[in-house]
Amino acid sequence: MSIVSITRVADDRVKEAVQQAIDLVDGLSVMEPGMTVLIKPNLVKPSPSGSGVVTDARVTEAVVEAVLAHNPGRVIIGEGSSVGYDLPGQVDSLTAMEVNGVADVARRYGLAMVDLNHDDPVEVHAPDAYVMHTFKVARTAYEADVIVDLPVLKTHSRTGITCGLKNMKGVLPGYEKRRTHTLGLDRGIVDLNRVMKPHLTVVDGLVGLGGTHTREEDRMALACIVAGTDVVAVDAVCATLMGFDVDEILHVRLADEANLGEADLDCIQVYGERITAVARPFVPYAEAARRRFGSATIIEKASCTGCYGEMESAFLYLEKAGFTDRLKELVLVMGTPDEVPDLEGTPVIVGKCPADYKHLGIWVPGCPPHGIKITDAICDALGIDKAVVHEVIEELHRIEGQAPARP
Repeated sequence: MSIVSITRVADDRVKEAVQQAIDLVDGLSVMEPGMTVLIKPNLVKPSPSGSGVVTDARVTEAVVEAVLAHNPGRVIIGEGSSVGYDLPGQVDSLTAMEVNGVADVARRYGLAMVDLNHDDPVEVHAPDAYVMHTFKVARTAYEADVIVDLPVLKTHSRTGITCGLKNMKGVLPGYEKRRTHTLGLDRGIVDLNRVMKPHLTVVDGLVGLGGTHTREEDRMALACIVAGTDVVAVDAVCATLMGFDVDEILHVRLADEANLGEADLDCIQVYGERITAVARPFVPYAEAARRRFGSATIIEKASCTGCYGEMESAFLYLEKAGFTDRLKELVLVMGTPDEVPDLEGTPVIVGKCPADYKHLGIWVPGCPPHGIKITDAICDALGIDKAVVHEVIEELHRIEGQAPARP
């Protein structure tokens, strides 16, 4: 039987909940004095703690304290942010650490911070791989004696959920991250974990994200921590408490079939809180996207959440500006569709992946392209006054208390 713990965070006592969750599963029993430990939060892009987008720095700090109590030789906080947020000197994993607050944690405890996107790569071989037989990973992650995985509860456009297994994608350099999408994301995640499976997974369930991650109703406050040494079991429990059928989360099911862990809830013991006590139904990404983008025609294959997230921003801007009805005239081409039929009007080609079709309409380059650039391209395609939309963008960001990011 695999063991997974669920603890409540009461009165904002994050540290106590994290420590209890780790203790319930004897999560650091693998550690011996002098070992090198990589703590890998989810810092997919520069977002603040509490947003649900990234691992809360308080969870990371609580794990740091738990690890340090076992007298490690070296503790490293490392992450490789998402494609599009991996530009050194501009916006990268270290930028994400600063915005998140985990950089302050690292400095307070004297820990190294490593951008795994730009670490020395090591080529590895995955035995019995589905699609990624050979690939490169960050040397810091490969050489660590212990990896502690700190995901956040979130929905995902391709994999249903993103939790412990998928969070390990941060150890891949950018071109390998793209390759998982090309070859098959669910199977690529499993192949990665054949080689780089974490020793302990501690899930930040303070605030998760449902839907498309971009609206206030997408923020899901669960106020809990989930932990376990079997990352497949942790993901199975998390999928269930998010309201998903584990059998429908392909990469979790495939990881079970590959003997990487246990996905059958009947074979998982849950300590602490019951799943039903903390469960909340998350709106699936695909369902929310259909509601929010449903009036537009979208031709796509294997699009990533980077493009979907930026596109959602464009739809939000146009909705707030009063142009929702015009979106039924819009055609978007995304990802790597096998073919694009003859199209009426002027399609918008979104991102680097569908560049082969850029001659068909207005191409918005980037990986991912900025939401404001997508907005401008949609305005051009539909004959919408961009000045009107930009007034709305400025107002939205004034309400949020910040200037809009520059595309």
